[in-house]
Amino acid sequence: MSKINIIFILLGLGALGVVGLIAYRHHQKKNFDLTPRDRSGNQLETDEDIQNDPSQAEVYEGDFGFTEWEDSFESLFQEYGLVDIRNGMLEFETGENSRLFVMLAEMKQANPYLKTHSELNQASIFMEVFLNMLKSPLKMTAQNQKVELTDFLNELQEQSQYMKGSNDAMKEYARNVLDNTKDYQKEADRFENRVYAQFMAIVEPDEVYGDTTEILEQRIQEKALDKLLRQIVRANDVLMRADHGLVALDQYGLVEVLHNTFHRESSIKVRFEDIIKRQRVGLFTTAKQPDKLFKEVKERIEIENKLLAHARDAMWLQKQIDLADKLVQNQEISKTTQNSEDTLSELANLD
Repeated sequence: MSKINIIFILLGLGALGVVGLIAYRHHQKKNFDLTPRDRSGNQLETDEDIQNDPSQAEVYEGDFGFTEWEDSFESLFQEYGLVDIRNGMLEFETGENSRLFVMLAEMKQANPYLKTHSELNQASIFMEVFLNMLKSPLKMTAQNQKVELTDFLNELQEQSQYMKGSNDAMKEYARNVLDNTKDYQKEADRFENRVYAQFMAIVEPDEVYGDTTEILEQRIQEKALDKLLRQIVRANDVLMRADHGLVALDQYGLVEVLHNTFHRESSIKVRFEDIIKRQRVGLFTTAKQPDKLFKEVKERIEIENKLLAHARDAMWLQKQIDLADKLVQNQEISKTTQNSEDTLSELANLD
C-alpha cells in the first residue's frame, strides 16, 4: 500500500471522527431547565391548573393557522434560538442548559477633526482601558440610518401657531417654511452612522430559583438585566471620558433597530414610530402572530369590558346617592328658609 493511500485513509478517518463529534455535541444540547426549585437547587412539586390558560387551549382555524406559516420571522428567530424579546433584551437558548441575553447600547459619536492631538490621545487611552477591562464577549456593529428631524419639525410647527405677538401672516409663513423643510428631508438622502455595542450575559440554572415556572422566568429576567446593566454602567464610566458615552436601548429602541435592520429600504420611507402610531387605532396588529396570542388578547378584552361595565355601574350608583343627598339638603334648606320667613312675618304682624 502506497503512502498516498495511507494518507487518504487517515484523512477519511479524521473526517468521520469530526462528523461524529459534531453529531454527539448536537445530541447533548439541552435547553434551560425551568423545573421549579428552591434556593438549594432541590426540585419542587407543583400542581398547576392549566384548564383556564388560553395558551394551552386547542386551536381550530380551518385549513391552517399562523403557526404553520414557513419562512417567516418567527421561524427565522427559532433557527437562531431566539426565545423572546423582553425588557429591552434578546433572549437566546444556548443548548447548554443556560440562557444567553443580549442588550444593545448606542454609543455616542464625536468628530475627531474637531479635537486637538492631546484630546485624541486621551480618547485612545480610554478606549484601550475599556477594551482591556472587558470580561464578557462584546460585539460592535455600525448602521447607517437616515437623518430624521420629523419630530423636531412637528414640535416647531405646533409651537409656531401659538406664539405670543404673532399674526396670521407670520403663522402662515412659519407653516410654509416648515412644510418645505419636511419635503426636503424626504427627498434628500442624508444618512448618519450609528454604533451599537452588544453586551452579553449568560444565566445558569444554579443562579436562580423559584416556586413556579412563572417565578423562575421572572428571576431569570431580573438576573440577566442586573448583569447587563452593570456591564453598561462600568463601560459608560470609561467611555464617557472619551466622548463616547453609552445609552442602553429600551424595548422600543431595540425593536426599532431590528426593524431598520430587516427593512433596510422600506424603513427609510416608513418610520417605525409611524407604524406604531397607526397600529394604536387597531384592535389587533397586522403582523403575523400565533393563535394563542389572539386568544389571550380576546380574554383580556372581555375582562376589561367587564371591569369597565362594573365601574360604570358603580359610578352611576354613587351619582344617584350624591343626588339624593343633595335633594335632602335642598329640602332642609328650603324648610329652614320657610320657617325663617314665617317667623319674620309673625314678628311683623306683632309690630
